[in-house]
Amino acid sequence: WEHYLSCDGTPDPTVPQQINTFMSLWHEDQDDDIQLVMEKGEVVLNLIEKLEFLLLEASPDEITENQRDQYQEFILQLQDLLHQKYNEATQNLLKVTSMYEDSETGNMHTVIEDKNSTFCIWVNLKKKARFKNHVFQEAGHGFDLPKSLALSSVAVRMLHTRYDHVSPLSASLKENSNNKDDTKETDDIKETEEEIEKNSEVLDVPSQGIWLFFMCSTAKVLMWSILYEEPRGREEAPKVVDLQQLGPVGGLYHIDALQLPPQAQDAGDWSMVQVLDVGLEVYPYSPGEAEDGTQAAVQITLRLPDNVIYFKVPVVARWDPAGQQWRTDGIRNITYEAERKSITFGMGAFYTVALLQDAHLNLPYQAWELQPTGVDEGLFTVTAVFATIQIQIKDNQCMLSSVVVEDEEVLSHITGKWTSPFALREALKRAGVNIFPAEYSPKYVP
Repeated sequence: WEHYLSCDGTPDPTVPQQINTFMSLWHEDQDDDIQLVMEKGEVVLNLIEKLEFLLLEASPDEITENQRDQYQEFILQLQDLLHQKYNEATQNLLKVTSMYEDSETGNMHTVIEDKNSTFCIWVNLKKKARFKNHVFQEAGHGFDLPKSLALSSVAVRMLHTRYDHVSPLSASLKENSNNKDDTKETDDIKETEEEIEKNSEVLDVPSQGIWLFFMCSTAKVLMWSILYEEPRGREEAPKVVDLQQLGPVGGLYHIDALQLPPQAQDAGDWSMVQVLDVGLEVYPYSPGEAEDGTQAAVQITLRLPDNVIYFKVPVVARWDPAGQQWRTDGIRNITYEAERKSITFGMGAFYTVALLQDAHLNLPYQAWELQPTGVDEGLFTVTAVFATIQIQIKDNQCMLSSVVVEDEEVLSHITGKWTSPFALREALKRAGVNIFPAEYSPKYVP
């Protein structure tokens, strides 16, 4: 009903005919430029978000298992289509690079940005060794290439998406989800008051840990956790990332070396270009040796997002598409500058990169308080390890009042907005403030 009243021309993602028509029409249109892809991409991201929240909020009796599988398939198709469109638009831009030469270097570079992504591209037209590095001033990202690449016809693309469509593909996440009850979290949130009252009897047994319950009207449970006192020793960090322990914060950085397609040639009043039916091609780069005998690496500098908090030095990881996993090998010489909000590192090849943060670094809670402010209204305050979070609750909605870190209020872009508990939880996680324990959290929190 809300979608019908909005009358905004977008498809209803729960209606197969509408979503299939939407994807088919955009798939056939191959003349988009980057700006158009960003505009259409915002629609795609909203559709994905609607489906994701529907899967989170709906109880088993509200949608069938077949519908759940179908919605999940729509999400994957939309994610894949959006990235495919970025590749097509990149190829369209690379065909006319000579039209955008920089007068100083003779190379081409540009930055295109919206609230969901930042697209940076540099094209090596002159192939001079002294122009082997570049900083995209508008974005703060940059690179330093080995000499072999500086002398080659190559383009470097740095696409920062503030969303993560890669981690859900992780083999480790799929294995973990198959080893537990997928509907457990939804069932816990949908518990009846009688079940909550029964569970509260556990409070009298200290060995069972501490159960934290928060209830307000129809938004019955915002968060809960069991925090055991059993200590765990630290083990050497593995090269394959455990996504239950570490999670990407601030989106992903798709860093690619690309081959240049045939360029447009002027012939009188005509502009001619050879069309190849191969799509966007990756430049076949294999690292050689530097002058000092070490492996020549690509050096990358990333400016961290302003609307994300990193409480500690983030872990830099690369996506391994063959193994469907995040890995920390292949990344070296990491330099983190917290005040300048930048991180620099070397890579032996070009990868999709994420900055990971410990999902449990704000646990266990130092204190928490639920203060009634009216009928079916309350203020919930959590004092975590690095931050103090205040959440207002009214009926089945909640609103982030403040997040205070080191006596300073942060994340103003997500405060003061009434939303569902699911939406608020996801917004805080994306911003790097994860105060929500999962069923596996006792493995990582003493």
